[in-house]
Amino acid sequence: MERQFVPSDFSIPLRIETPDFILRKLTTADVEQDFEAVMSSKESLRQIFCAHDDWPADHMTLQDNYNDLKEHEDEFDQRAGFAYTVVTVDEHACLGCVYIYPWFGNRFDARVYYWVRDSEKARGLDEKLGDFLRHWLQEAWPINDPVFPGRDMSWEEWEAFTQTSRSQSH
Repeated sequence: MERQFVPSDFSIPLRIETPDFILRKLTTADVEQDFEAVMSSKESLRQIFCAHDDWPADHMTLQDNYNDLKEHEDEFDQRAGFAYTVVTVDEHACLGCVYIYPWFGNRFDARVYYWVRDSEKARGLDEKLGDFLRHWLQEAWPINDPVFPGRDMSWEEWEAFTQTSRSQSH
C-alpha cells in the first residue's frame, strides 16, 4: 500500500491572503505571470531545487512553462505535491512560488522549496515568505518535520543526507 502524503480528510488550503502577498494553488492559468517571474530571475532560481540545477533553461519557452505548471497542477489534484503561486495582493504579478513535496525517508516528512523573484528579495520578501511558511506548515498542515533543502541545510549536507537515507532504506 502506497503511503499518503497528507490524510485523505485533510482539506488542502487553496488560497491564503496575507498583508504582503496571496498564496494560491498554482495552475496553468498562471502561465504568463509565472513565466515572466521565472525568466526575470532565472540565474538565481538555478539553486532552488539543487546545487547545480539548470532550471529554468535560458531557452525555456512559454509552452515549456505551461507543461511544468500542468504537472504541478496534476500533482496538487492527486494530493502528491502542492505548488502555490505567490502573487501581489491585487493579483497583478507573480512574486514567486512554493512547492511542498513528501519525504518518505527518515527524520523529515516533507520537503519545501520556495523562491521569490530577484526584484522582491531587496524588499525582504524572501525572509517574510520563509517565516510565513514555517509557521503556516506547523499550524495548518499535518506536517511535523519539514525540511527546506538548500536553506535549513546546505546542498552538500542535503545530498549526503539523501544518500544516507536511500542506503538505509535498501
